[in-house]
This record gives sequence, structure tokens and C-alpha cells, in this order.
Amino acid sequence: MPKSDGEPAWGQFLGMGLQVAAGAGVGIFVGSWLDKRFGWTPKATLIGALLGIAGGMYLLIKEAIRLNKD
Repeated sequence: MPKSDGEPAWGQFLGMGLQVAAGAGVGIFVGSWLDKRFGWTPKATLIGALLGIAGGMYLLIKEAIRLNKD
């Protein structure tokens, strides 16, 4: 959302993008650990990445809906 002075709120947009990236990163990390531990290569990494992206997108959409209400 733009600030009252007309400039975009880059920090807010950056935070939203980082939520998606962090979710994907954690999913990949956990999936990779599970792959090494149980020999599921690459199934757990892919599932973890997809779950992480889905979680990040959920937070992104939730935040977008909240901003739209304001």
C-alpha cells in the first residue's frame, strides 16, 4: 500500500516476499534432512518445498486481504 506521501511501502512488500521465501527455505531444509535420514531422495525435499511455498502464499494472501480492508 502506498504511504500517505505517495511513495510505496517497499519494506512492507519486501517483508511479504521474505515470508514466501522463508517458508520455501524451511521446507527445503526440513525435506533435505528427511531425505538424508530416511533415504527418500528427492521426495521429501519436493514436498517440503511445496508445503513451504503454500504456507508462504497463505500468509501473503492473508496479509493482502487485511491490507485491502484498510
